[in-house]
Amino acid sequence: MEQAAHRYGIDLTVTRERMFLNLVAAQGLVLARQPRGNVLYLVRYMRRWVLLCVSERQRRIRTFLPLGPGAWLRQRNGDRLPVGTVIDATLSAYRQAIRAPLAPPRLTETSGAYRARIEAVVTKRIARLRDRRRQERPRAAL
Repeated sequence: MEQAAHRYGIDLTVTRERMFLNLVAAQGLVLARQPRGNVLYLVRYMRRWVLLCVSERQRRIRTFLPLGPGAWLRQRNGDRLPVGTVIDATLSAYRQAIRAPLAPPRLTETSGAYRARIEAVVTKRIARLRDRRRQERPRAAL
């Protein structure tokens, strides 16, 4: 966090850190999960995208990086991708997973049952998307 304060002039006080953790909980898009329990999130804040690395165990922000329109992200294989491409891909995956999956509620169905039915279908779609991406990754490495 000291690097962010020095490099970008960002002072992440306890109050601001709590605010960003609440933003992550409300609208954070998961980019990657790291083995040590850190999760990379994309969050929209004041018309700008921010990349956050959050320690899931401690619920603390480890890295805070505001992304400009010309920023690049480096992949594990060393390739660089423009931030816009990463954001578009992440948003489209979430939109595909969260589209209205089912018909409107039946006349005899309660709102809780309808909500549970939608959550089950969305969870299955997200799992299918993840499986599809895992299968595509080995081909991309060739």
